[in-house]
Amino acid sequence: MATTLADFHPDIIQTHILPRLDGRSLSTIATISSDLYTLCSDNNLWSHICMCMWPSITHPHVEAIISTFPGGHKSFFQDSFPSLIIDVNHRNCCPSISNLKQPDCLSQFISAVDIRYQTDIIYSTIQFTDITTNFLSSELKIKLTEDHGISGYIDMEVDVHAGVDKATLAHLKESVTLNWIIIDPLLKRAGNLSTIKPVSVKRDWVSNKTIVKYVTVLPGCEPNEMVQCCIYVVLGLDDSGEVLQVKEVTMKMLNLDSCWLSGGDFLVILQRAISGENNVRRKVVDDKERWERHCEFKEMKSQRKKLIIKEEEKKNRDMMMIHFALFMLFCFSFYLLSLILGTITNSKQFM
Repeated sequence: MATTLADFHPDIIQTHILPRLDGRSLSTIATISSDLYTLCSDNNLWSHICMCMWPSITHPHVEAIISTFPGGHKSFFQDSFPSLIIDVNHRNCCPSISNLKQPDCLSQFISAVDIRYQTDIIYSTIQFTDITTNFLSSELKIKLTEDHGISGYIDMEVDVHAGVDKATLAHLKESVTLNWIIIDPLLKRAGNLSTIKPVSVKRDWVSNKTIVKYVTVLPGCEPNEMVQCCIYVVLGLDDSGEVLQVKEVTMKMLNLDSCWLSGGDFLVILQRAISGENNVRRKVVDDKERWERHCEFKEMKSQRKKLIIKEEEKKNRDMMMIHFALFMLFCFSFYLLSLILGTITNSKQFM
């Protein structure tokens, strides 16, 4: 006779089976029956899963904030595990009128950053960003350095002079994953602004460091506007000069006009995104889809640049026509004045 899940005592399921599952599997199991849904809703279970995935959130203050989410750590996981992504079929969207809190009501937001090399954590930190007048008006730039939180190493020897070769760059592109989760204490929501895997890994020949780039495309503040959230991870040699470690992590946001956005714009875009407005979804994407999003933004940016060039050319043509018309008017006026002066001179001579 076959053994089913119903043959197990709930305590065995809760203590020996469910803790062995990851978040996605646990969410699937919860849909089987109401009893399993109840067992799978235990906050301690989800707290363990979240802290294993994102060690940065073990900070006591962050734990306290997550506990205020509607479903505690379960809600946090559902907000943070799949990355935020814009629906490719609705990329030209119009920001809707929402009942979200105004950015100036938010006093602080939290960045939970975790970087892995394969399965090992090599960087983990929490950043509390205060919302000040200067932050709202200035260019957005959230910068984390190696002295923040946990900092480990990539177990890979690198030539101190030659730097990282092509094979190593390709390996890092597949092996270095990043989660940058923004937590909004006011909305009690969170969102992952990283593509998890990078869109590019390049060597900086000047500094001999490696730049790992992650890009997420989101709707902007204005109708039909798209923006790009760019996260740069700088890898450099450690003090021994033999292995790589994270030196710096930076987030910035760029629009189609190649302008870096302000902190105020970032908060509006963030709140709309984590609330699922404007066709923003949470979805696990593969390398192909991740690259397609990046290429779409580059194409939109290129089209925008061409449109601006055409508009500038049209303005230049219009200005040339205006200048030509003014020149002709001046010549005609000069001609009329000459005729009038000539007539007056002839009249005086006749008299």
